[in-house]
This record gives sequence, structure tokens and C-alpha cells, in this order.
Amino acid sequence: MRYFDDFVLGERHDIPVRYELTKDEIVSFAQKWDPQPFHVDEDAAAKSVYGTLTACGTHVQAIVLWLASRLPEETAVIGALGYDEIRFLKPARLGDTLRLVIECIETRPSSSKPNRGVVKNRHILMNQNDETIFTQTTTLLIARKS
Repeated sequence: MRYFDDFVLGERHDIPVRYELTKDEIVSFAQKWDPQPFHVDEDAAAKSVYGTLTACGTHVQAIVLWLASRLPEETAVIGALGYDEIRFLKPARLGDTLRLVIECIETRPSSSKPNRGVVKNRHILMNQNDETIFTQTTTLLIARKS
């Protein structure tokens, strides 16, 4: 188990698991949550500025959370406090293989509850060409070692 006390400012974790975007997943997710033509219709997507199907933003964020959950050690998360500075820098395209890097950018012990602390991480999602396609800052409340 990884606790607040284990986080080191500046540490980076390249999640070893990769995520491949498939047509079925892009379309089924978007049909339910964001049915834009470039997410659900291959012909329309081919004529769009993207030239192919792309994953919707909510899908991209879900992939980031799925990849983050594949860290080798479980983290003693009490709860998520927020997602900030969300940036969609490039589209997540059909056939892309995505990877996640997590960088610790801030640690702060709780001033009111000594059994926990706040950790801010930068999530950096990249495609198979090492192009950054998405970033966000995640703020987590994490238990301290007892």
C-alpha cells in the first residue's frame, strides 16, 4: 500500500500498461455519452478535420483513470478532491495506443487532520508517437501511515 508519506515531489511513473483505441469501443462509448458524428460514424469522421474516428473527451478521461489504476501498488486514496487544468492537446484517434505518465507536483500534509495529506499529480497521456494528447492535474486526499 502506498501512503501520503511515500510520495516524493517530482517523481514520475510511466504506467507499463498500454491502451489501444478500437472502433467498437470509441463508437459504443460515444453513442451513449457524446454522439458527435466524428465519434460514431466512420464516414462522417473521415470527412471531419480529424480524418478518422476519435474518442470523446469523457472517454479519454476514463482511459486515464483506468491506466492510473494500473499502478503496481495500490494507493491509500480517501477521495478525489478535483481534476483541474484539463487540456485536450491532440485527438485520441482510432488505432492509437495510449500510455500514461503520472508526475507528483505537490504534497501537503493536512493542517486539520494529521492522518491524511493532499497530493497533486499531473497526468500526461501520450500516443504511440510519444505525442502528448491530454493532460490534467488530479488532487487526491491520501491516508498517512499510522
